[in-house]
Amino acid sequence: MKEYFGKEGRLKDVLNEYEPRQEQLQMAEHVYRAFSSGQHLIVEAGTGVGKSLAYLVPLAHQLIEGHLERAVVSTYTKALQRQLVEKDIPLIHDRLFPELRYALCFGSENYLCLRRLENLRTQGLFEPLEREEIDRILRWVEQTETGLYMEVTPHQSLWFKVCRESDLCHGRDCRYYSRCFYQRARAEQKRAHLLVVNHHLFFANLASGWNVLPPFDGVVFDEAHEIEDVATDYLGVEFSNTGLKYLLDSLLSERNRGLLTRLGLKEERLKEYAQIINRIREQGNRFFGSIYEWLGGERSKRIEEEGLFLDILSEHLDTLKEALEDLKEHCDDETLKDLLAYIMRITATKEAVGALTEQSLPEHVYWAEMEKKKIRLVASPIEPADMLEEMLFNALDTVVLTSATLSVKRSFHYLKERLGIGEADELILSSPFNYRENMVLYIPTNVPDPSEPDYVDEVIREIEKLLNITGGQTLVLFTSYAMMNAVREGVNCPGLTLYCQGDFDSFSLVNQFRKNPRSALFGTYTFWQGIDLPGEQLRCVIITKLPFSVPTEPVVQARIESLTKRGVDAFTNYQLPRAIITFKQGFGRLIRSSTDKGVVALLDSRVLRRGYGRAFIESLPDVRITHQREDVLWQLTGKM
Repeated sequence: MKEYFGKEGRLKDVLNEYEPRQEQLQMAEHVYRAFSSGQHLIVEAGTGVGKSLAYLVPLAHQLIEGHLERAVVSTYTKALQRQLVEKDIPLIHDRLFPELRYALCFGSENYLCLRRLENLRTQGLFEPLEREEIDRILRWVEQTETGLYMEVTPHQSLWFKVCRESDLCHGRDCRYYSRCFYQRARAEQKRAHLLVVNHHLFFANLASGWNVLPPFDGVVFDEAHEIEDVATDYLGVEFSNTGLKYLLDSLLSERNRGLLTRLGLKEERLKEYAQIINRIREQGNRFFGSIYEWLGGERSKRIEEEGLFLDILSEHLDTLKEALEDLKEHCDDETLKDLLAYIMRITATKEAVGALTEQSLPEHVYWAEMEKKKIRLVASPIEPADMLEEMLFNALDTVVLTSATLSVKRSFHYLKERLGIGEADELILSSPFNYRENMVLYIPTNVPDPSEPDYVDEVIREIEKLLNITGGQTLVLFTSYAMMNAVREGVNCPGLTLYCQGDFDSFSLVNQFRKNPRSALFGTYTFWQGIDLPGEQLRCVIITKLPFSVPTEPVVQARIESLTKRGVDAFTNYQLPRAIITFKQGFGRLIRSSTDKGVVALLDSRVLRRGYGRAFIESLPDVRITHQREDVLWQLTGKM
C-alpha cells in the first residue's frame, strides 16, 4: 500500500496538497491484508485519518487485480453513500483505477415503476388532490435517467402507489421491462466490481436470503457503530395501522380505488368485497384503538404478557384471502400477478399478527409504539449477536467494520460481544488533529445532578451564558424531546435564532443553521452524528446530558434483563459502553478538519462525581479540560 499512500505514493497525483499520513497507510495495509487472507477486521479511525480512501484504495486494487470478484461498501446514511460515489470513488477511478466499475445502490422502493404509474394514470387510481403531483411526475419521467425518488420527492402516500415493490414486479413479463429504471440499475450492479449501499439495504438483502443484491465476496461497513440497531429492525417483525391501511387501500380504498376496480366486477360483487375489507378496517381500528388506550400517552411500552391484545383480525384476513382466490379466473395475466402478490401479503400480515399477539418468537422482546398517527406492534431480537454471527460473519470471508467511534477505553470487547464477532484483526488509530491546541472541553461544576429538580433551570442559565459568548454557531445536543422543548421555551437570547429539531425536516434545518451565523441548532439523537459543519459554521457544541439510553425503553430493558440473567453486569457491559460511543459521536461534531477550533461544553456533572465518569473522559482524544467559563471566552475570542 506504500505504492499509494507513501511520501511519493500515487495519491499525491490525485489529491491537491496531499500529505502522507501514517495512520491512513496503516489502515490501508490492514484492509488489504483482511481481504487477501479472508479475515474480519475492526478499525477505529479518528477524524482526519482519511478512512474512506484507506478502505477504497486497497479494495479497488484487489478488485482490479482479480483477487475479488465483487465487494460492497455499506454506509449508514444515503448522504455518505452519495459522497462516496460522487466524490471519493471518482477521484481514484479517474487517476488510479480507470477499469473499476462501481454502482450506487438503493432499495427498490426508491425507483419509479412505469407500469404502476401508467395504471394509476389511465385507470384513475389517484385522488383528485394528487392530480398536480401526478402531472409533475409525468413531466419528470420524460427527463430522468434514474427514476429515483430523490430527484422528484412527491408526497410519500402518492409515491407508494407508483414505486417499485418487489412482490409486484413482473420482471421480464412486464411490458415496460426494457425501459425499467430498476432493471437498468440491477444490470449496472451486476456489471460492477464495487457496490455502494446503505446499512438498511444491506440488511434487507441479508433478511431476504441475499436476494436483493448481486453476490459479493466481502463488505466494508463504514459508520459500523450503527449495525446493531439497523440489524435489530430488519431481523424483527412488526405490524402497524398504517401498513394495514396501505394494504387494504391498495385493494379497494374508501374512495373506490385500487386493484379490485381494475377487474370489471359487477357493482354487487364489488360491494361484497368492500364489506369484507371494511370489516377488516373496523377490526383494525378496534385492535389499534386498544393499543392506543393501553399506551396511555406513552411513546412506547413493553408488552410483558402473551395475549394482552386479542387477535381479532386473522379470521377476517382469511375470509379476504379466500374471496381474492375466487377472482383468479377474472384476471388477465398482468392483473393475476398483482392479485397473487396481494394474497401473499395478506398471508404475511396474518402470520405477523399471530406471532405478535401469541408472542411465538423465542428470544424476542414485544412492544408497542406510537409516533404521530402511526401505531405499531413490534417483536425485536433481544440479542442479535447469534443471528449476526451465523448470517453475516460466518457467511462472508471478510467483514471490515470501521468508524471513528467503535472502542470503549481502547477496547473492542463491547462491539464484538454485541455483534457476535469471533476472531478479527483489530486496529485503533488516533486522529492526527491537535485537539489539545484547537479546542477545550468545558465542564461547569455548578450544574446539579440531572436527577435534581433544578437541573433543567440551571442548564437553561448555562446555555444562555454560553450563547451570549458564542453569538451563535452553536449545536446543542439533547437526549430527549421533552428536555429540548423545555430548554427552548426557557432560553432567552435576543438577537439569536433558535432552530429546533421538528421545526422543519433535518436537511432544511441544517441548511438554515449553516446560512445564519447568529443562530443555534437544538437537536436530539439525529444530530449527535452524521452532521458535518466544518470551519466557522460551528464553534461550540453543548452536550446537555450524558446519553444513556432510557432503561425502561423496551429493547434496552429486555437486553438489561437478559444480561443480568446470565450473570453479566448490564450497566458496565451494555449501558455504559453504549452511552460512551454516543457521547464520542456528539463530541466529534466539533473538530472536522485540522484548522477547526472551538469548545465542547458538557453540562452533566456526573462525569465528575460518579465513578463511571472517568470512562467517558478516557474515551476522548487528549484535550484540555476546564471548569471556568472565562476559558471558553478565551478559546473563542482570545479575550478574558
